[in-house]
Amino acid sequence: MFRSNLLSVAISATCFTLLPFFVFAENALDSESSHSQPNESGMEVIEVYAQKRKQKINDVTVAVSVIDRQAIERQQLKDTTQLSALVPNLKITNNAGEGTPPAFNIRGVGMIDYNTSTISPIAVYSDDIVSGSANNLSMNLFDVEHVEVLRGPQGTLFGRNTTGGAILLRSKQPEKEFSGYINAGIAQYDTFSLEGAVNIPVSESTAMRFSMSHQDYDFSTNNQMPGQPDGGLKQTNLRVIVKSEFDDLTITSKLHAEDWSGKPKPIASLGIRRVDGGGDCTASQAGSSLCADNFGNQIGGNDFWDVNADTADRKHDTDSWGASVKFEWQLNDNMLLTSITGYRSLERFHSWDSDGPGNLIEGSMGTDNTLFSQELSLAVDFGDNHWVSGLFYVDEDIKQNNDFDLLRDFRAVPALAGNAAQFFYDNKLDNESMAIYSQIDHKLNDIFTLTAGIRYTDETTDYHANADLDTVNGYIPNFWDVKGSVKDDNFSGKLALNQKLNEYSSLYYSFSRGYKSGGYNAGYSTSPVQVAESEYQAEKLNAYEVGAYLQFWQQNARLHLTAFYYDYQDQQVFVNQTQGVAVDHVLKNAGDSTIYGLESELVLVPNHNWELRLNVGYLPEANMGEFNQNGVVVTDNRLPFTSKWNVSGAIIHEMAVMGRDLTAELSFDYQSDFYFDQEENSYIEQTDFVVINGHINYELNPAVMLTLWAKNLTNTEYSELRFNSIAALGAVTELKAAARQVGIEASYKF
Repeated sequence: MFRSNLLSVAISATCFTLLPFFVFAENALDSESSHSQPNESGMEVIEVYAQKRKQKINDVTVAVSVIDRQAIERQQLKDTTQLSALVPNLKITNNAGEGTPPAFNIRGVGMIDYNTSTISPIAVYSDDIVSGSANNLSMNLFDVEHVEVLRGPQGTLFGRNTTGGAILLRSKQPEKEFSGYINAGIAQYDTFSLEGAVNIPVSESTAMRFSMSHQDYDFSTNNQMPGQPDGGLKQTNLRVIVKSEFDDLTITSKLHAEDWSGKPKPIASLGIRRVDGGGDCTASQAGSSLCADNFGNQIGGNDFWDVNADTADRKHDTDSWGASVKFEWQLNDNMLLTSITGYRSLERFHSWDSDGPGNLIEGSMGTDNTLFSQELSLAVDFGDNHWVSGLFYVDEDIKQNNDFDLLRDFRAVPALAGNAAQFFYDNKLDNESMAIYSQIDHKLNDIFTLTAGIRYTDETTDYHANADLDTVNGYIPNFWDVKGSVKDDNFSGKLALNQKLNEYSSLYYSFSRGYKSGGYNAGYSTSPVQVAESEYQAEKLNAYEVGAYLQFWQQNARLHLTAFYYDYQDQQVFVNQTQGVAVDHVLKNAGDSTIYGLESELVLVPNHNWELRLNVGYLPEANMGEFNQNGVVVTDNRLPFTSKWNVSGAIIHEMAVMGRDLTAELSFDYQSDFYFDQEENSYIEQTDFVVINGHINYELNPAVMLTLWAKNLTNTEYSELRFNSIAALGAVTELKAAARQVGIEASYKF
């Protein structure tokens, strides 16, 4: 009944958001004088950088969601992996636990690979610098101006070709007045947070901004195993931005550093064998007292967040830093030359446990990652045209020092000892990409603007896969040693039309050609044959999209609508395939796929005191093409991490209490059923769920604010990850999502 009602709510929400469009469309082409100008309670004009220059949102031809600083603070978003609750058809999860490469998915396009060599079809750009591989997708959100989520292929303007989309982070920029803030908070699970920034004018032309964030917290898992930790992390992040503005030249320099350390989140090994010998438990019974794994192990607790895992010897450590410099030369009134140079270094070690209380499936991820990028572009305004062309180069080196320890407990049993093995991986990958691009916006008349863009990319991935093998019979160095290269070059581009309805509203029609090159999957291989077959080829995506940016109701309502259709060719798909007891992670090209759906974002501001938000994402079709390899055949299965419905929203109310401002927000995020892999196995399914969050802040005086917040108010039980370990363990490996958490925060502005 509950699930049925939730679906009805989602359908009703979609109908509700579509209704104003039809009402508005009848009068959309009336003269501009027939539209009311914004009254004093009207909305601010949204400006975005979705086309690499500052524009009103209704002037762009791409589906973009804007998350401002206030929304990030109200939702207590710590990093980019938590953005999905605010954007339709965006799903993000910490795929193998916090600190490992996360899985980003937009409109069914994503990558769920667990290893550190993957380049996601969704890129994150922090102050114009591309993230590179999936190692760098998780970035803390502190002292930011806003975040833009671009949905759909970004095959023309942005540095890294992405078939899924792009996420743009814009840090708070230096200003010419001394100012700053400091926030301090505490919460359940031994959580302490500290964030601050100071803005310092250096001279008439130069200002700098120093910002920092520190988080110290435990996970909400409750480890039942004696002497074993619940897990938790300490994260310290620093950033300095210096900006100098001269007559015709602006120079922006940035330096950042991150230091993370702690214990990984312990997994729950959900046994599925009935303890009474009556066969297998159902998916809903897995992990309960009715069930055990193949070795008789149980969790031993009745609470959802109880786990039983030997993680005392597991750890996480990240040290990273980066620098960038951006030069903007205003050559004349109509020409701007821009150079952006970036460098990033990341060293990370993360050890993991997949078997609960035993020593059967364990390992580590060691990564030494460096990235250099350079972009040079020229933007020209002439008449009714805006033209931008540029060159882009990125070189990323990934060195892996991983291990995979399989069935270690068997070494003490002579009859089983021959099955135990530990692999030590020493893999090296070098990804080099060069591109040239050009895009023009041509104003045809007062109503229509045509956008046309093209990009040529040449990309090469050189790899060297090497592994040693340790068994009870001896140590085998260079068990395999394979070198190779994957080279691709291709064209991508865009053709779009923007139709202006009035000053505040527009329609757009777009065709985009997305392209993502091939590469090498340097994962946890267990045989030389698998290593030799780990190359994958390029994927291509033809995206057809119609959208609307509408403002109405005396400019107190804003509605963004999108309908899209994807023709996906040679889709790169991550597949789990079982070979005996081991599960191989295979990244290969499936056949052609079809994805289509709808998105809606509605904001209502009836008056100064109320704001209502409702986002709806609908994916009726998101199935992968045919995959057939080593006995694993998948045809037309639902793509992983693709809920048919996702609905989120918020109610925000401002009032005066004892002469001071109080703001309260109640928000929710609903996700319908989805699978964590391609098998459509009920044990690896996340059923639908709703997470409700709350936030209240009170202004004690103009400088001091007190905030009370709560996440997951109803203590909803759901998973970050479920992995099929049934063949090896008779269990499902699960990472629990966060339980209810309540916290308090104080902030001071100066």
